[in-house]
Amino acid sequence: MAAIGHIAPDRGAGILRVSCMTILKMNPDEYSIATEYVPLLLATVERYGVKSAELLGENIKLMDFRDPAARLPLADFVAIVRRAIKLTNAPWLGWEFGATLTLSSHGFLGYAAMSSETLRDALELAVRYFRTRTTMVDLQLEVEGDTAILQIDELVSLNDLQPFLVESLFSSFHYMGLKLLGDIPIEGELRMAFPESEYYARMKALIPVPVLFDSAYNQMRFPASRLDQRLRFADPRLAKMAEAQCEEEMENIKSPPKLLNKVRRIILTQSGRFPSVDQAASDLHMSSRTLKRKLQQLGTSYQKILDDLRKGLAVEYLTQTEITVDDIAVQLGYSDASNFARAFRRWTGRSPSDYRR
Repeated sequence: MAAIGHIAPDRGAGILRVSCMTILKMNPDEYSIATEYVPLLLATVERYGVKSAELLGENIKLMDFRDPAARLPLADFVAIVRRAIKLTNAPWLGWEFGATLTLSSHGFLGYAAMSSETLRDALELAVRYFRTRTTMVDLQLEVEGDTAILQIDELVSLNDLQPFLVESLFSSFHYMGLKLLGDIPIEGELRMAFPESEYYARMKALIPVPVLFDSAYNQMRFPASRLDQRLRFADPRLAKMAEAQCEEEMENIKSPPKLLNKVRRIILTQSGRFPSVDQAASDLHMSSRTLKRKLQQLGTSYQKILDDLRKGLAVEYLTQTEITVDDIAVQLGYSDASNFARAFRRWTGRSPSDYRR
């Protein structure tokens, strides 16, 4: 992974230009994001007095990021974002950046969503064509009873950059939703699959819904009834044209393997007796050595995925249910509550009973 300040100019800032005859051969270094977001991030950091040359280097020009067919690889995205946070001294930059993104910031996908008939149509388009914007994360839409769930899943481990990307996306979704739906009551909650940050206290008053940290997944939850609400800018003709452009873009961007999602599903289908890495590898029709190597290439490990899911499920049980700590320990595959309590304290720095309070 490129170090901060070492975005090599002889690689054209790491940009991958996608022609109609090109299919990207995906590997961990080629998980990417549309370069169109870079000038928008620069505009955000300029408010802090940071110039583009400071962020990108003297030899990289904004012109390099104007090509809508160009992609910025993961390593260079990480370098730019880390430097932006360091130079601005604003670890909450994701929230701020997301708030600046308009529907048109998301290219043809934004136009397709904006001109859709209903919110459901718009979100289903976003799910279907999300890789035109990035192949680092995946977007899913589910409905549980009267709750709609928009979920962001990592396709490659983002580690310390996960909060920036997730917060910027949720912030962007919120403001775009207000634009599409008009003046409506704001209801729902956010669930984050990472710990509460020190800067959350600064942002809490600006976030209009409750936020639950250390969850199993990154989710935006809201009333399912909103899905069938007609959008303010519905235009069937424009929606059809924009979707056709999205379809053309999709043909030129290979879908990366969703190994992290597959491993999570295997783990969650056996709640209470979580499978070993050997069992998970067998379900994926590969050796445990191959699975470990592939996960390492994606910046994670089987044990980390298992621990993150256990922690997330534990937090949800403690905050959303009345299940006893003993029963939670059993659900998470621990032999007794004391072993679970030790693990939970290691994950969060707090005991289960203290967290529940």
